[in-house]
Amino acid sequence: MRINKKRGKYSNIKRYREIWKILSKYGFTLLAEKMERVGPVKRLFLKKSTKLVNEYTRSQRIRLAIEELGPTFVKLGQILSTRYDIIPKDIVEELSYLQDKVKSFDWIEAERIFKEELNMEIDDMFMEFDKEPIAAASIGQVYKGKLHNGDNVVVKVQRPNIDNIINKDLEILYKIGNLIDEHFNKKKVIRFTNVIKEFSYFIKRELDYRYEAQNCNLFRENFKENDNVVVPKIYWDYTTKKILVMEEVKGIKVSNLEEIDKRGWDREKLAEIGASVFMEQIFIYSFFHGDPHPGNIIILDEKKISFIDFGIVGYIDKTTLNFIVNLLRSSSDKNIDKMINSLKELGAVTEETDEVEFRKELYYIVNYYYNIPLQKIKFSEAINEVLTAAYKHKLKIPSQLTLLMKSIITIEGTGKKLNPKFNFAQISKKTLRNMSKKKLKPKNIMDNLFKNSWDSIDMISNIPSKLNNILDNIEKNKVEIKMKQEGFEHLEKEINTMTNRISLSLLVSALVVGSSIVIQTNDSPKIMGLSVFGLVGYVSSAILGIGLVLSILINIRRKNR
Repeated sequence: MRINKKRGKYSNIKRYREIWKILSKYGFTLLAEKMERVGPVKRLFLKKSTKLVNEYTRSQRIRLAIEELGPTFVKLGQILSTRYDIIPKDIVEELSYLQDKVKSFDWIEAERIFKEELNMEIDDMFMEFDKEPIAAASIGQVYKGKLHNGDNVVVKVQRPNIDNIINKDLEILYKIGNLIDEHFNKKKVIRFTNVIKEFSYFIKRELDYRYEAQNCNLFRENFKENDNVVVPKIYWDYTTKKILVMEEVKGIKVSNLEEIDKRGWDREKLAEIGASVFMEQIFIYSFFHGDPHPGNIIILDEKKISFIDFGIVGYIDKTTLNFIVNLLRSSSDKNIDKMINSLKELGAVTEETDEVEFRKELYYIVNYYYNIPLQKIKFSEAINEVLTAAYKHKLKIPSQLTLLMKSIITIEGTGKKLNPKFNFAQISKKTLRNMSKKKLKPKNIMDNLFKNSWDSIDMISNIPSKLNNILDNIEKNKVEIKMKQEGFEHLEKEINTMTNRISLSLLVSALVVGSSIVIQTNDSPKIMGLSVFGLVGYVSSAILGIGLVLSILINIRRKNR
């Protein structure tokens, strides 16, 4: 056990050194130097590179450094490429170009993982299996195979030891996050350590392929009656934490325009189908694909598309969905107050937000896009401007909403690859109109009414038990009623002051009376024929009396100012 601890400690030292050298290489020497506080690193490894600083912009150097730092940092960078609300626009846009620069691992390792996870030989599972990977990413590799029943499948195999690598990097990232918050992020609403915490949650889920399989199943269920969408089937018998087996979808990537034109398919129609399907994900199912780039959308024929790779997905709660709907409605009639109120309900407006200045900027953005013809609006530009304004005015946008906005930007970019005249705003308006018509169908109205009725019945049925709990607490004296009336604090202070003065006045009076009685006695010590105790009482009462008079006069003077 001691050896393993030493090895772990040494590997952390080695990793700190690697990170420090890379940060220094790309000119981020200040952050690298701060790392001395949290990592056992020596100044010996610090090498400044003025050449790279002069050759690349700040945002480019950040991207290059992240790519060199490895899979954990690349994944974090990809998440940050959605966060216009916490980092500057130029860095966000550069992070969208991040790529997984990883080499494929040997087949022997993949075979070993198969045996460990499934306790089966490859030949027992597959009729055919291509040992050459078709893709290599930061988390795993992808292979093609054919099951014994003849089904063609795609197989994902997780990289060896990737979970340990990511956990080690996450530990270091937390410490770097603390440094950034302490030295560079003091006045920001969103703390970088909170971003790391959220990122940690998502990447750990991504390390378990069963979550991706569940996401895929949910998409398949949602679109099972949609003739325009195909979602691959999951083979659960062969799917584990580190192995994912799904149906192979044969088609053409969106980026392969030459092949699409060769087959004579209508690109404009395909772009519209893709956008409409995405809008359904948002407004009907509140569950959307979080990375709809061209590589994750396959075209099967002129009327059919398929989404693949469900590692990153987004969920929209009721509050966020209401916000999106209110935002669309209020922007269409230039109702800035309604937009601000929607943001407040979402919890986005913080104490640091200058609401007056943000309102001015929002008014400018809405008016600018309101006066542009719908077919000329670039949806991605409008979203970018809103997110940039949110960053500038210190709004706290929920991460799922920023992921959604990033996904919309990606969908618009994908649509423009198919059709340069593609306009997401125009298609969105048409799609929303069609969805509204679907909702107004008698069957859908009855379904919603039935569902809401059951919800209401459940709520009503819970009322007696809740009342019993309240009455039980009252009976056991567990209920406290707290009342606060504004404006009574000053009255309370005045009463306390007045009570203290009355008490002091009574004390002075008592001293005077007591001293008068004592001074006439013959038993106590005397000075110049007068009782010492009586004199002390008189002096004390005189001092207290003068103090009381002064405090009254000072108080009167303050009130008259």
